[in-house]
Amino acid sequence: MKVNIFVQVLIVCSLYELAVSQSAADLAAYANKQQECIKELKIPANEATQITANKDVSNPSAAYKCYHDCLYKKLGLMAADGKANEERIVKYAQARFSASVDKIKTKLTECMTGVKKVPNACQHIYNLELCMSKALTA
Repeated sequence: MKVNIFVQVLIVCSLYELAVSQSAADLAAYANKQQECIKELKIPANEATQITANKDVSNPSAAYKCYHDCLYKKLGLMAADGKANEERIVKYAQARFSASVDKIKTKLTECMTGVKKVPNACQHIYNLELCMSKALTA
């Protein structure tokens, strides 16, 4: 009986460590892609600081708005043709916002239908990001 409980505890701890390391790896990949987009788009230093601190940027530059388009594409959240990969967006949002899958899916659906498609991809993804961020941090 004691051995059975010990094995179960060991398995749970191993799975927890795997989940933690995976999300840490995901967050490290996120930070790497974040820096790539900041450099590619030549985002001003003050906005780059706010990006890496995960803070909102008031009066964002055009480069900042394109940052989200760049990041979403690098992370595979959006295809080059602008089609969303909802499964990846949910996984990304879970790691970033620590929200439940159900809440993320609900808010994603609301934001995808509520955010009007505009011809400028940077503006569209920026609007989607704003909607998701507000919905999942509220």
